[in-house]
Amino acid sequence: MPFRDTLLNLAITCVLVLIIVLVAVLLKESRPAPLQALPVAVAQVPVGQAMSDASRVPLQQFKIFPKAKLIESRANEADTLRIKVSDTEDEHIFVLYFVDAPDISLTHPQRVQEQARYFGVSSQRVIEEGQRAAQYVTQLLKQQPFTVMTRWEEVTGLSRYYALILVEISPGKQVYLADLLVQQGYARVAGVTSSLPADSRSINDYALELQELKRRAQQSKAGIWAASKL
Repeated sequence: MPFRDTLLNLAITCVLVLIIVLVAVLLKESRPAPLQALPVAVAQVPVGQAMSDASRVPLQQFKIFPKAKLIESRANEADTLRIKVSDTEDEHIFVLYFVDAPDISLTHPQRVQEQARYFGVSSQRVIEEGQRAAQYVTQLLKQQPFTVMTRWEEVTGLSRYYALILVEISPGKQVYLADLLVQQGYARVAGVTSSLPADSRSINDYALELQELKRRAQQSKAGIWAASKL
């Protein structure tokens, strides 16, 4: 190859290399710089909130509140009640051990349907009887003294606590509200169980007594059983 052609090819190669280098530099300078991560502040808990919002630790022994007062609320049900247990405690919502009363609305339709199947009635009848049961309990606890017994065992996922409620139906005679609800045909035997403070009956013995009350209520067509197809 003539020397002149060799020089020409070398010059062309150098120019191409120079062009490539210039293009690369231009692309690098025009590329936006990567965004810097925003600083994240550490979450702060307001003073006093941590303790007030924390769940109570369940007690080994029952705490007994003999001068409890019912707080009337449209959200109250026969087995779920807003109560002020003492002057030094805030209001709390308590759910009864051992029983499940009919719901008062269709807020939880699947539960209403399950209750309807159990009692052998329509979903609408469940709600109607649930409202009657809630009225019964409201009137009862407004007229009669009652005692709340709780270990502050929290209902899973809810700001509610399980409890036993003793109602003084006559001077010196107290009966568990669960007994009265089952006897009146306003609840079934279901839910979470518990030992009974200052009571010689075992959990199993008491549950069997509730089942017997349920059988009698069913036979006598009390409460929701009046409409049952079972």
